[in-house]
Amino acid sequence: MTFEAGDVHAVAGENGAGKSTLMKILSGVIGDYDGTLEIDGTVRRFSSIRDAERDGVFLVPQELNIVPELRVGEYLFLNREPQRWGFVDSKTLWTDTAYWLDVFKLHVSPVARMGDLSTHEQQLVSIGRAMTQGVKVLILDEPTASLTERETELLFDRIADLHLHGVTTIYISHRLHEFERIANVVTVMRDGSIVDHFRLERGGDTTRRVIHSMVGRNLVDMYPKVPTAVGAPMLELEGYMLANPEPKRQPTVRGVDLTIRAGEVVGIFGLLGSGAFALARSIFGAYSGAVTGKVKIKGVSTRIGNPRDAIRQGVAYLPAERKRDGLIVAHSIESNMALAALARFSRNGFIDRRLELQSIQQYVASLRVKCHSAEQSIRELSGGNQQKVVAAKWLLTDPEIFVLEEPTRGVDVNARIEFYELINTLTSAGKAILLVSTDLPEILGMADRILVMCEGRIIREWKRGEATEELVMIHAAGEHEVAA
Repeated sequence: MTFEAGDVHAVAGENGAGKSTLMKILSGVIGDYDGTLEIDGTVRRFSSIRDAERDGVFLVPQELNIVPELRVGEYLFLNREPQRWGFVDSKTLWTDTAYWLDVFKLHVSPVARMGDLSTHEQQLVSIGRAMTQGVKVLILDEPTASLTERETELLFDRIADLHLHGVTTIYISHRLHEFERIANVVTVMRDGSIVDHFRLERGGDTTRRVIHSMVGRNLVDMYPKVPTAVGAPMLELEGYMLANPEPKRQPTVRGVDLTIRAGEVVGIFGLLGSGAFALARSIFGAYSGAVTGKVKIKGVSTRIGNPRDAIRQGVAYLPAERKRDGLIVAHSIESNMALAALARFSRNGFIDRRLELQSIQQYVASLRVKCHSAEQSIRELSGGNQQKVVAAKWLLTDPEIFVLEEPTRGVDVNARIEFYELINTLTSAGKAILLVSTDLPEILGMADRILVMCEGRIIREWKRGEATEELVMIHAAGEHEVAA
């Protein structure tokens, strides 16, 4: 594989295709390999990350390794602080920081704490840190997985600027539609080998070609939505409000009226600060005491004060940050799957291990979780299989209402389709689903009704097939009055 100067070179492949292993070799994480690696025509062999960085190869991982207590300038020059008479030259440090922030068009204070920045800003500062060290090859691993549409566009603008500095960007993402926007070369990997490599041409169907190469077959429909008969209301919100934790600020969610029926997928799309994700979490009881308004489940007025209340009333929640909020990564598959349904396996205060293991193995098989055994550590699974474990955890509680946040974030094409097929199975069984996602094609492809939130309110609704990406984005950005 050759990466040419100034290219944005996208690398695609399913989980387990070998992308991450290859990038670990390039960035010095793995030093034991066969074959040769050349930088600027010179054979190199990296035994550490520092070795790779000395030759201008930098990796910005999906899960950023920042130091939250440091200020932006301190982080930019960490371990490379300008010196004067054996001491840190603070004046030069802050002057150079301001220069690089201006070069990278990043509007943050040099003295801001890294931990106080948004994910988008942390990411750009991490890229800026590489720039200050003479980066030649920048590896971005799933850089937009946690970003909004607006933040993604800002990141793409900065990546385009790297071309002016002769930087080669290696771009890894499961969001294949981004390739046409940002890349000019694509390499596809499958089972550890390269199966396709091409330069993008205007007007070509890049996404379909990449998918075909990744899975070895044509996928007729990325979103295999199966229409289902819609039944009675399962979840109803009326005059629903979520108070803002900051004083004198308008509510995070205000005046929402929402009904989700049995067998229905309701999709909500919103940009950063729209209140969409806060609404989802509040339905699961995440903001005790901050919610007002009427809530009905299966026609009965109720109150959900905490997640335990939600579980008891048949509500399941798949969080956007599965490793942080949905899993205990130090535990096994079995432990994670059983976590929310321990009462189901309890007999006189003791866990019936036989019943527990039998139920878990059933879901490992039915959801096609790729693992050696149910006792395998959750951290050893791919993102798609981890998400299946989160889904199984809630399926074991037999809920009626599913709240899904970014359910396919960071998972490959096959795992995405398997998850969409699971959604079809749930709706055919009469379950109600609230799908909150920043993946707009996913919302349009799988939802029966599409709702847009802006500034804490639902401002527009469409039936399936009525909305377009452009129309939804106009409303999400608060430009609907201009568009009208």
